[in-house]
Amino acid sequence: MRFENRKLCFMLYFLFIFSLSACSLKYQRETVSEETVPQISFEELVLTQYSDDKKTLRLEGTVYEQYKKSGLIYAKDASFVIFDSDQNETASATAKYISADTRNKIYEFFDGITFLDNNQGTQIAGNTLKWNTSTEQLVSAKNQELTIKKDNLEITGKDFSASAISNTFLFSGPVHGQQILTGANAGDKILFSGDSMQGSMASSKNSSKKNYTILSGNATVKTSTMEIQADTIELSGEDFNHIKATGNIKGTNTESELSFTAQEMEYNQDTKIVILTGDVELKDEKNNVTAKAQSIEYDQNTDVAVMQIDVELTQKQNVCKAAYSIYRKKEQTLELSGNAIVRQKDDMFRAQSITFNMETEEIQMDGNIRGTVTSN
Repeated sequence: MRFENRKLCFMLYFLFIFSLSACSLKYQRETVSEETVPQISFEELVLTQYSDDKKTLRLEGTVYEQYKKSGLIYAKDASFVIFDSDQNETASATAKYISADTRNKIYEFFDGITFLDNNQGTQIAGNTLKWNTSTEQLVSAKNQELTIKKDNLEITGKDFSASAISNTFLFSGPVHGQQILTGANAGDKILFSGDSMQGSMASSKNSSKKNYTILSGNATVKTSTMEIQADTIELSGEDFNHIKATGNIKGTNTESELSFTAQEMEYNQDTKIVILTGDVELKDEKNNVTAKAQSIEYDQNTDVAVMQIDVELTQKQNVCKAAYSIYRKKEQTLELSGNAIVRQKDDMFRAQSITFNMETEEIQMDGNIRGTVTSN
């Protein structure tokens, strides 16, 4: 999805056509102009532009009105198509009304707007759009919903704006959408929503620029195996395969039946590895296991969690602590190292490293072994 000047070439062609004839388009609104009678009016007009005997643009509409004093033109039931040198349709658009102010280089589109860029596969649909060719800004009306589609991505939101100069876009109002995945995860969907959304989709010719999409405020992302809520969530990479969340994170891994909270998170959908940091709590409800640490890396493929810094794991009446730990969910074993401690009711075991079988409650210790055992 690119909002470069050439990507909105249908608007620039509009500017070119009507600047040559020193006129513009007028949609009937009381606040636009004091003029009530157009200088020129056309009905059922079809206008075709040629260059070197080849079509470059075709405009159609039921009504066209030109206003001399204000330099405005308005069109009703308008549609236009842009052609390349091989006469292929590169872009097309339709709208109920179109207003063009060529003096100030501002173009407005109203009611049932659709714009399709065939080269990039981008489609925009909504009811109000304004394009300022001086600032190269495209905006929707306040509280108006607009939908953008490109390839397998669809975004719907309010208060849309985009800059062709910075190649960025923004939905400052509520937004939601989906990305249909390809490759190994073909057919799966990523669903997302938030109070606002901003991003950049760089040109493929400039791969040095990073593509990103950031959801802010009540941000949520749902994949086939993962559900995430956070203050902000960044989606990047092909098919949004990389997810980064920050602030008050809550999530569940539906496939592994785990829930978690943290302050920061990174998840790679291709490798199925999630990294949680900052006051992390991981719960394995099925096995009645709760783990806390400052950092937990979980491999969804192997069901293995690597925990570091202030590790504490509880299971039934067992409490295990260490600086570093490996939790193997399938085997229900725990490997502790770095001042490892296992407390079982009133019994306590200390060692440099401890392996604890949570099903049988068997303990293996190594290095500087100490402990207390209370007989019942």
